[in-house]
Amino acid sequence: MPAIVLLLAGVTGVSCYVGVSAAKHHNLEVATEGMRNLFRMMVMTRKWNADHGGVYVLVDGDTQPNEYLEHKYRDIRDGAGRALTMVNPAFMTREIAALASDADHVYIHLTSLRPIRPGNKPDDWERAALERFERGENEALSVEMSANRESLRFMAPLLVTQGCLACHEKHGYKLGDVRGGISVSVNYSPIELAVGNDARALVLTHLMFFLVSAALSMVLLELLRHRWVALDDTIDKLRRTQKELVSSEKMASLGRMVAGFAHELNTPMGVALSAITHGQESVDDLGRLLGRDEVEEEDLRKPIETIRESQGLALTNLRRSADLVLRFKRTSIDRGSAERRSFCVPQLIGDVLASLRNTLKHLPIEIQVECPPDLTVYGTPGLFDQIFINLVMNSVHHGFDDGARSGRIRIEVAPSKAEGLLHIHYSDDGKGVAREVIGKMFEPFVTTRRSKGGSGLGMFVVYNIVNADLGGNIRCESTLGQGVHFYLDIPWTFQSSPITPDAAEAVKGGRGP
Repeated sequence: MPAIVLLLAGVTGVSCYVGVSAAKHHNLEVATEGMRNLFRMMVMTRKWNADHGGVYVLVDGDTQPNEYLEHKYRDIRDGAGRALTMVNPAFMTREIAALASDADHVYIHLTSLRPIRPGNKPDDWERAALERFERGENEALSVEMSANRESLRFMAPLLVTQGCLACHEKHGYKLGDVRGGISVSVNYSPIELAVGNDARALVLTHLMFFLVSAALSMVLLELLRHRWVALDDTIDKLRRTQKELVSSEKMASLGRMVAGFAHELNTPMGVALSAITHGQESVDDLGRLLGRDEVEEEDLRKPIETIRESQGLALTNLRRSADLVLRFKRTSIDRGSAERRSFCVPQLIGDVLASLRNTLKHLPIEIQVECPPDLTVYGTPGLFDQIFINLVMNSVHHGFDDGARSGRIRIEVAPSKAEGLLHIHYSDDGKGVAREVIGKMFEPFVTTRRSKGGSGLGMFVVYNIVNADLGGNIRCESTLGQGVHFYLDIPWTFQSSPITPDAAEAVKGGRGP
């Protein structure tokens, strides 16, 4: 919060500084433009006088002949015998300047670097300005101290025109030369007062803005902080709920696997039990035969053969049961453990498909597997199990409508030792996924089977395992009616390992269960 207040104070301060500077510049520019206009009026007046060759006025106590004007008709008399004297542009400028000084406290001074009249001698500021005019500058402006007060001083050059040559050509001036200049000075105090008033108004406005904005910001930030706290609590609750749902999904998957295993185990165990029971009956028959005094060899061979066949059938099914138990143990341990170890990829795929045998065996779905039979990697097999189980069940539920559609699932595993990646291409030829669903497929709770009990967590679990747990990436491509394709790139450490019987069986013929 202090940072926001400091930032607001900084922005307000900069804005106030810019506003005060703009107000000062504006007032100064207004005053300067007035002085420019006064200069232009003086120039037009001088031009009018020069174009008319000077004007004659009556000689009186205030107006005496210009002793610095060299003209043979400077002094004349009119028809009534009154004395008249010629007023040239310079004389007129001095007269107007005196009037302006008395009326408006404006000081106007006609000056030159080569003045004819001593009173037109420039002061230091005017001399510096005239020298700059000689170098091509058009005007001079500054605030200067004069007569114990600050004055705004303006000056612009006077150029020699055709009307000026009548008097000044003999002094060496040519058309377009800088003859001199007119400086205008005004009291700077009124301008400074106006600037101060504007500045105070701006400062007060900005101060009020800052106080109101700071108060509103603190109120809004406090409200926002409460919202953030509430949002953090909500997010924590959602994360806990999400973890619980994901855990429930994993437990449900394990429950389905246990149910399938129990069903699968029941068949070979039942056959083995029946075979043993039948064998026991044959053993009892053999015991009764041996209790006789005389027994035909053929009568003995028959129960012995039955015992042998029962033993073989029981042994075969017990081995099958042991294999199922081994697969279940391997798969269940892997799913519940994050332990890293070496494992054979085709064997693991075979175990996964075997755990789904009870679900898949009655469905018109064919599963094809292409994987190097000796592919052994070092990693976390339990995560690998979860990926394939969720992908297969996603195809069963969504791609094939729980077996209402027939089709094929294809799993291709291609190791790239140079890249250190395991490339997995999983595809089915089911009904596909709509384009608008693909973009949010890996988000939690997104499902098209909500009415049928879908949780929307299966692909979210896959995405998190691939990206967060394994550091890989997964993408999906699909067109409605043309199946779905998942491309997984997972970093793995590859190892050399001889092919195992289970792995060979898992990829035999390129088919799953």
